[in-house]
Amino acid sequence: MTQTIDLHTPEFQRTFLEMMLLAELTEAYNAEAINDMATRGETAFPDDPFFPAMRAYPYIREGDTDSAKPWLDKASALGDHYILHMLKGFVSEDTGFTFEAEQHFLRGVERYPDVPIMHRALAVHYFDRKFHGEAGLHIMNYVRLAGFGPDTVPMLLEFFQVYDDIPLDMVNELMKTSSGYLTLNPHDPHAHSLYASMCSHRFAALTAELKDDDPLTDEMIWMLLEVENHGMWSATYDRSEERMFRHMFAEYVDNVILPNTSQLYVWRLRLRYWTRRLTHRFTGGYSVPTS
Repeated sequence: MTQTIDLHTPEFQRTFLEMMLLAELTEAYNAEAINDMATRGETAFPDDPFFPAMRAYPYIREGDTDSAKPWLDKASALGDHYILHMLKGFVSEDTGFTFEAEQHFLRGVERYPDVPIMHRALAVHYFDRKFHGEAGLHIMNYVRLAGFGPDTVPMLLEFFQVYDDIPLDMVNELMKTSSGYLTLNPHDPHAHSLYASMCSHRFAALTAELKDDDPLTDEMIWMLLEVENHGMWSATYDRSEERMFRHMFAEYVDNVILPNTSQLYVWRLRLRYWTRRLTHRFTGGYSVPTS
């Protein structure tokens, strides 16, 4: 095969710099690294608005919007880029101009509908304003474009914990997808928690149609057992500093399982949980059912 791509071409170098800079859009950003890479980008591509725009990011994170604005103005004078709409939205939010921020995010989504990060920014904006329907739409678009993964699944979990009015057909599709993600990530606490959340939503959707005296169906009981089982697995695999999944499972046991069962059932459940916690590294832990 003849080599057709030269790693030293400007196109490849620009793509590499953009990729590395976008990777710094996290809470653990490195301001020095951002400035160094942005300088390289500005030197090699002086007419590209992306690199001066990225210089504004550390200032925005530090709450210094006055220092961020000149860089955003310089970038805007060079042209358009989705990162500009997102960062301008952040600045407007920080300075209390909520409607203006919404317009920046909406304009970015309208001009760059296939860029996942724009949908994510708008979803977070609406979520913070408690516009859960609008947030859900853009979360779904974000996941559709970015796929299920370490960045998207936690966001879905946070959304589903506060929004419980999800249509049954959507729950069914999300159950299939979350089950597939669990199959690929059987030891990921987020995967178990997402699947448990979907089972909980399906149970709620199914029981909404019951009359007061109607008994639970076998499927409804199975959904409850799946919530319990995978909530337990998410707590078992939780090695995070916050121990979020362990706290969630403990609250579920105290507030949901105990009032509807017995102290003996809860005692056995906790014994099973601690057995898993103590032995899963030796036994292999959760394995995907084969039938």
